[in-house]
Amino acid sequence: MTHAHRARTAIAAMLTHPEATRRPVPSAKAGRAALRPLGALSREARRREGAATARELVAIAVRDALTDAFHLGRTYALSPQDLEQLHFVRLSGRPFPDRTTDRAAALACYVGNLLRLADTHGLDEDRLFDGAEEVYKHEIA
Repeated sequence: MTHAHRARTAIAAMLTHPEATRRPVPSAKAGRAALRPLGALSREARRREGAATARELVAIAVRDALTDAFHLGRTYALSPQDLEQLHFVRLSGRPFPDRTTDRAAALACYVGNLLRLADTHGLDEDRLFDGAEEVYKHEIA
């Protein structure tokens, strides 16, 4: 499964959650729902990744999912910084800019929900975002 396909699968699952696009606070539950069809938080994933704790598994899953989101964003002509800016717009409670497509808005909500999930596990959102961006840049180089 490609990066973009994994992200589309996760976003489709996320959008079935009632809090998927709520504002201004993203939903950790919607973020978890998005990762469910990927098996990213399963016991099997924990064994495969060698994660000793749920917190470590969430860190790995969120970093990987953000990387996938950046790859999908590239197909929409959105950089990681563009997605971050859309996430900040969501946090502010303002509507997305008029030129924002429904797909881009859903992707931005996905990014925000993943970051919220990380935050609920005591993880540093900025560090995970930056780490995922580095992996993404390495993969497209």
